[in-house]
Amino acid sequence: MSAIRIIHFLAVAIFAGFLSMSCGSDRDFAAKQEAGQKAFEEGDYNKAVNLFREAYLIQPSNRDVLYELGRTFKKLSLYDSALAYFKRGKLLYSNDRPINKEILDLSIGANDTKGALGAIASLIASGDNEKMYWPLMAELNYRENNLSLAAHYYQLLIKDNPRQANYFLMLSRVLAQMGDFEQSNGVLNLAIEAFGPSPEFYNNLAINYMKMKDLARTEEYMRMSLKLDTTSAPMWINLANILSDEGSRAKKQEALKIYKKYQKDAPPGFKIDSLIQALESELN
Repeated sequence: MSAIRIIHFLAVAIFAGFLSMSCGSDRDFAAKQEAGQKAFEEGDYNKAVNLFREAYLIQPSNRDVLYELGRTFKKLSLYDSALAYFKRGKLLYSNDRPINKEILDLSIGANDTKGALGAIASLIASGDNEKMYWPLMAELNYRENNLSLAAHYYQLLIKDNPRQANYFLMLSRVLAQMGDFEQSNGVLNLAIEAFGPSPEFYNNLAINYMKMKDLARTEEYMRMSLKLDTTSAPMWINLANILSDEGSRAKKQEALKIYKKYQKDAPPGFKIDSLIQALESELN
């Protein structure tokens, strides 16, 4: 047999071997995937995950196997593993709706704000109405410190549902964190007009005025808050802190009286004993 014919024979044999291995792998993959699906439906999730893993080793980019591995790990309460497979699926199939719904569900529980926001973006791109995600997008952007976006969504929510007081409070908080205390106070005043007086509304107004170095208005709104809720020891102590910083001896004496009244109820971080000693020394 000539050298050329030998080489030709070997090439044909190798190709036939590769073809046979490929067909075998395809059959193995289909068998393992089917067996894994059957085990999943029967509730044998440990068996299912092992079979899906074996199928994954044969075809690591197969969408259905990635999705089923994620679902099976989720059934086993192994949420990090589930999320890892769903995210691999998203890398390969970015707008796949079932995968993105699973990522959104798991990301919220795992406090993975970026993952959740990415899943929402894909769900909107694949047909969902953005409006249904406004509350979640406001909250997630706030957690992610995307304050201008959080403010944008809270403004949309207020416009769409002006009877939800919590949206006003959250918008005022976001604006305050952005340093826009005047606009934050404007939102709080709108909330008071819409919902009536509230210790929380007045407390937030007081905090804003305190950050604006307006102690007189801070004291005014703290007293208004305490008039509606007389039981808040931290608020009374905060009022005493403001009074002790003002120049009037009468106000410092009032502050000392408040400190002593709530001395036993104050959390350790308030350092009431030290405040009392300092104020007594100043007044004597």
